[in-house]
Formats: sequence, C-alpha cells, structure tokens
Amino acid sequence: MGKPKTIQISYDLFQDLFLYSVRHLDPDDPQFTRLYKGVKEKIEAMMRHDLYSLYKSGATEEIRSEARQKYLDEIGLLDSFRWDDEQDMNVARSTGL
Repeated sequence: MGKPKTIQISYDLFQDLFLYSVRHLDPDDPQFTRLYKGVKEKIEAMMRHDLYSLYKSGATEEIRSEARQKYLDEIGLLDSFRWDDEQDMNVARSTGL
C-alpha cells in the first residue's frame, strides 16, 4: 500500500472541521479516536513548524533564541546535544553558511 494521498486546506477550515467533529462525534466511536489522534499530531507538527520559522526569521535575536529553545524542547532534543547560539554562528562562519 503506498503513501496515502494528502491535500492542503486553510488553517481556518482545518480548525472548523476539528471543532465541529469534537462537538458532534461520540468520543467512544473509534473513528473519533482516530480523527482526534490525527488532528492532534497535525496541530503539534504545525506548532513545531511555526517555532522553526520564528527561530529562523524572528524580528529580534531574543525572539529567535526563545523560539529555538522551544523548538528544540518540542522535538525532544536533549540539552547535551544542543549548541548555543554562539556555537551556531561559529559553525555558520566556518562552513560559509
């Protein structure tokens, strides 16, 4: 069975569909459980994407640094594997990035 097909919808429609399903479906229905799990995973992925985008393009260094820390927390990267912002800059300079 190949990769399932995907579609893109607006964030507002996505949110409306989710809220409608939460209000109108039976929580004991297996379809509700599958829907809820899928939407929860999607929302978490969207939040990680937003944090990553803010980390790369935030208006100030403080905003970028805070977003970076939150993003790394969200993806579960251990502190011992993290570089601080100064190390990031040194790597960027040494590799020409």
